[in-house]
Amino acid sequence: GRGRGRGRGRGGGGGEGGSRAFWGAVGGALSRGNAGGSWGRGRSRGRSGGGHWGHDDRTARSVIKSDHALKPRRGGGWGKGDGKGKDKGKGKGKGSTKPPVVRVDADAIGRHCEVRGAHSSSILAMVMTEQGIYTVSQDKSMKRWKPVRQDSGCFELQAEITVPLPDSGFCLLFNSGWLFCGLWDGSVQAFSTDGTQTSLKGHTRRVTTLALHQSVLMSGSADKQVRLWQMDPNTKTFNCTHTIDESMPGPITKIHVLGSHLFVGGMNGLAMLDLASLKVTKLLPPTKAVTDLLEFQGHIIVAYAEGGLKVFDAEGTLKSEMKPLEAGPILTLAGLESGPRVLCGHARGQVSTIILPSFEFKTDFQALPGQKVDSLLCAGHDGIFLIGSQDGSLQLWQRVEGGLPPG
Repeated sequence: GRGRGRGRGRGGGGGEGGSRAFWGAVGGALSRGNAGGSWGRGRSRGRSGGGHWGHDDRTARSVIKSDHALKPRRGGGWGKGDGKGKDKGKGKGKGSTKPPVVRVDADAIGRHCEVRGAHSSSILAMVMTEQGIYTVSQDKSMKRWKPVRQDSGCFELQAEITVPLPDSGFCLLFNSGWLFCGLWDGSVQAFSTDGTQTSLKGHTRRVTTLALHQSVLMSGSADKQVRLWQMDPNTKTFNCTHTIDESMPGPITKIHVLGSHLFVGGMNGLAMLDLASLKVTKLLPPTKAVTDLLEFQGHIIVAYAEGGLKVFDAEGTLKSEMKPLEAGPILTLAGLESGPRVLCGHARGQVSTIILPSFEFKTDFQALPGQKVDSLLCAGHDGIFLIGSQDGSLQLWQRVEGGLPPG
């Protein structure tokens, strides 16, 4: 089935004409990608390995292409996080939201398109594959989208297929030809590029996060368990080999492998699980709800529901922190090669950008009209990223190195 709508290319100022002029000036955006960078192998939100962050440029290049080659920026230690984001938890984010914008000159970010009604409910996860961009929603469907460049220079997102799911989808992971989707009912649906489909059953509540380590699939759930799964190559079914529930930090929201540990974020904080013994060796303060984890240059960036951020090294040593951001509660993180930047999706429709490696707040902007930013996906090159909304809308944005052209 086809999706409900296509983006209308509202990425520039001055309406449709402004959009054409604006993105036409960007030139040949999205035609040859460039791998590299400092992001790690963060796979728990459906991003595969390579680059600065947890996504794979090789996959991104086959879907969205650009001829702006990124130059990865390295060097420099972690900053202290003492930018504008500190001490503003009671700022404008607590009041009424501003109207949504389509360009953010403060950080050279502009919107290509918005697909309203992409899903009929919240888009909770997105992932890039060789076939296209997959989204899953509370509306019990998974869709695949293809970015198509228009003559104006804007990109539209065209729906290619719709896959009905047994229940609401909460997380995605793509790796080695398998697409995994964690569902509300506690199961994980697995789809292989060869047409094989299977279901992994064991969790009793929604599966919120997935990761892969040395051919072992890991799942985390609101049932306070991490489960390890291995595939039988003969039957192409997955068997649960271990269930870990001791010393878990409450209902689990996010898992990520870094070094010799699995970092486990939950409603009661962050735990470090030794991958050799499968035992929790550290519980890292504070005991506050963790909403997302993101790896950068061998460190883990932790987002807390209250809106603050912390950075730990692979051994769990605190390296930097940022007090609650002005935009309020953080729901999701993504790593943008352009900059590089951390993108923070907030509960009232705003997105904050943070400069790395100095860990300084740059700016925030109103992407959605008050709905939650429930998911973010970065394409891995040339500043392309997508925003999934609580109301089912899907947006495609780009950060342009060197600044936006006049709109």
